[in-house]
Amino acid sequence: MERPQKGFGALGHWARRHRGSLALIGGISLLGSLATLALPWLAARLAAGIAGNAVIDLSTTLWLLGAALAGLTAATIGVTILSEQASGRILAELRDETYAHIQALPVSFHDSHRQGDLLSLMSYEVQNLSSFLTATLAQLPAMMITAVGAVVLMFLIDPAMALVVPALVPLFYVGMKLLSRRLRDFGAQVRAAEVDVLWQAGTDLDMLPAIKAFAVEDEHYARYAAAVERARLLKLRQTRITAFISPVVTLVAALGAIGILLAGNASITSGTRSPGDLFAFLFYAALLTRPVGSLAGTYGAWQLARGALERLEAVLAMPPEPGYGQPQRPGRARGAIAFEQVAFAYPDRPPLLSGFDLAIAPGEIVALTGANGVGKSTLVNLLLRFYEPTAGRITLDGSDIAALDVKALRRQFGFVPQRALLLDGTIAENIAFGLAAPDPAAIEQAARWAQAWDFIEQLPEGLATMIGDDGVRLSGGQRQRIALARALLRDPPIYIFDEATSMYDLDGEAAFVEDCITTLAGRTVIIITHRPASLALADRIIELTPSGPVVATGASNGKR
Repeated sequence: MERPQKGFGALGHWARRHRGSLALIGGISLLGSLATLALPWLAARLAAGIAGNAVIDLSTTLWLLGAALAGLTAATIGVTILSEQASGRILAELRDETYAHIQALPVSFHDSHRQGDLLSLMSYEVQNLSSFLTATLAQLPAMMITAVGAVVLMFLIDPAMALVVPALVPLFYVGMKLLSRRLRDFGAQVRAAEVDVLWQAGTDLDMLPAIKAFAVEDEHYARYAAAVERARLLKLRQTRITAFISPVVTLVAALGAIGILLAGNASITSGTRSPGDLFAFLFYAALLTRPVGSLAGTYGAWQLARGALERLEAVLAMPPEPGYGQPQRPGRARGAIAFEQVAFAYPDRPPLLSGFDLAIAPGEIVALTGANGVGKSTLVNLLLRFYEPTAGRITLDGSDIAALDVKALRRQFGFVPQRALLLDGTIAENIAFGLAAPDPAAIEQAARWAQAWDFIEQLPEGLATMIGDDGVRLSGGQRQRIALARALLRDPPIYIFDEATSMYDLDGEAAFVEDCITTLAGRTVIIITHRPASLALADRIIELTPSGPVVATGASNGKR
C-alpha cells in the first residue's frame, strides 16, 4: 500500500481509514460547541429579565438553559466514550500493521535497528498518534467553531470592543512558532531517552546470568538508573514547556477580555449598553479563552505527533524482504540444492563468499566444517533467504529460490539454529511451535528422536512443564533437544542443523545419531558441526576455508 511520507498528508492517510468514527466524534463535538455558545446568551437574557431590563419568558429561557446544559453534558460524555473507542481501534490497527510490517522486513533491517526502537514505535509512538487523531484532531473543528462563534457573537454585542480580539491572533501565532521547534527537539530527545531505557533493561535481562557471574550488578544498575534519570529530566523539561502553553494563552486571552471590558465600561455607564450585554460579552470573552488555549495545546501536540508520524512512516515505507507474495509456490521439495557462483558480503565488511559453488543431491547428508567466520552459517542464511546473495543464485530442485514465495520456501526446511529459540510456554507448546493441531503421539515421538524424552519423563508435569522465558528453566542441552524435536516434528524434506548437538553429552549425541539414521532417511540434510559423532551421519564432509575453495575431505563411515 502506498503512503504519503510526511506531514498532514500522512496523518490524513490514517484519518481517512476511520473517517466515520472521527466524523461522529467531530459532529457531537460541534453540537457541544453550539450548546456552549448558547449558554452565555441564555444566561444574559435570564439576568436581564431578572433585573427588569428586558421582558422575557422566564420559564422558556430556563427550559432552554437546562436543555443547553443537558446537551453539553451529553455531548461531553458521548465524545469521551466515542474517542476512547475510536482511539482503541486506531491503536490496535496501528499496532497490528506496524507489527506485521516489521515482522516482514528483512533480517538486515533488524540487524541495524535496536530492539528498543522498534518496541517504542509499536507502543509509545503509535499510542501518541492514535490519541492525537481522536482526542485532538477530531475535536479541532468544534474548537474552531467555539472560537469563531464567540468572536462573532462578541461583535454582534459590541463591535468596537470585539476589534481588540483579532489583534491578539498574531501574538498567539508568533508564540507558537517560537515554541514549536523546541517542542519537536524535546520530543525526539524524550523518545531517544525512553528507547535507551527499554534497550538497557532488555539487554541487562538477557545478560543477567553473565552480570551475576561477573558480579557487576551495581555497575549495570547504575547505568540503568542513569538512563531512567535522563529520561525523567528530559520529560520534565518537555512538560514544563507544554504546561505553559495552554494556561499562558488562556491568561493572555483573559487579560485581553478584561482590558476590553475596562475599555467598554464607559458605554455601559452611559447606558448605551445594558448589563445583560456586558454579562454576555464577559461570558463570550471567558469562553474564548478555552478554545484558544486548546488550539495552542493542539499546536504543541501536533509538533510531538509529527515526529512520531515521520518515524512510523519511515519504517512502513521500507519494502518487505524479497519473496513475499511470489506466485511460484513449490510443493514438497525433492531436496536438490545448488549454490551457483554465489557471492555475498555483509554491510561494511569485506566479501565473505565469492564464486561459491556447491551441489547437494536429494536425500544427501552433507556436513560443513571449517574455522569460525568462513561462512558456514552464512550459507544457511542465504538458503533460507534471511539475506540475499550479491551475485550468483541458489536453486531448489532446479528453481531459483529468488522466484519462490519465501514462506513456502521456508516451509521446506526444518531449521535448528546454534541458539535454541524457545517461548515462555510448555515443553509441548515449544515442540509443536507453528503447528495448529499437533498430534500428542507425534510430539512424544519427536522428543524421543531428539533424545529429550528421558528428561521430560522425569519432570512432574512432563510435556506440560512450563520452561520459562527462552527456556530459562532448562539446561543448555535440554533446550537444544527441544529445538531439535521441534524441527523433527515438522517432518520437512530438508533439515538444517547448525551446531544442533553442540551441548549434547557424548552418549546423548551418539544415541541421536543412531536413531536418526532411520529418521533422516530420504531427506536432504545440511549439518554444521565439528563433532565426530554428528560427522558420522554425513555422506560428504565439506571443509570451507578462508581462501574460498570447497574441499571434500571424505565420506560417511558407512552407517547409512
